[in-house]
Amino acid sequence: MNSHGSRRCVWQGGYVRRVGLSVRILATTALFLIVGSAGGCLGTQLGAGSTRPVDTKMDVFVRSQIERHMMDKICILPFSAPPDYADVALALTSAFQTKLTQRRPFREAVMLRDPVNSDTEALWFARSEGCELAMVPVLIFMNDGTGALPTKLEIRIRILDSRTAKVLWDVRQYAQSEPGADLDLAWYTIGGMPARRCRAMGDLLADQFADSLVPPPQD
Repeated sequence: MNSHGSRRCVWQGGYVRRVGLSVRILATTALFLIVGSAGGCLGTQLGAGSTRPVDTKMDVFVRSQIERHMMDKICILPFSAPPDYADVALALTSAFQTKLTQRRPFREAVMLRDPVNSDTEALWFARSEGCELAMVPVLIFMNDGTGALPTKLEIRIRILDSRTAKVLWDVRQYAQSEPGADLDLAWYTIGGMPARRCRAMGDLLADQFADSLVPPPQD
């Protein structure tokens, strides 16, 4: 007999009918406590940061030898995005600047605040800041919400040589997270863990990009 069948036998069997009123009250109180605890767990689960897995992918169109640019300074331009996504674009830009600073594939990584409309503007800003490289990122697609539905993020990263205007790196990155399945109890349903939000997935893509630039350790 499965767990649901066992529970029905306990609550519907003759023994339960013979117990006194006080025992019934205690049993009812215990049931409410269990349901309340389940609700508390659900609230904690939704309020905490999700740990749902994230599927990532990177398409590389252009890749240069990092060893030739490890002493270069890179200027990171703000992510190009629609006005409604300005806060997400800023968070993404900050994440990439942080990860590049931590991994140090380049001598220095600085984040610029002024958005650009063309590669020409990006190169001008980079030269003005004394940067040999200009990172021009674009937010291509984002599907974000409460985490009850899948979240998706797609970005494009290009790194230009400010001295020659040549494209040194050109990659497209994807990330997707699915919400967890609901847990269906006999008297209550606990919602599954929500999907990762786009900002959290942006951190993972920044990690992925920075790691792809770091040269492998020498034997």
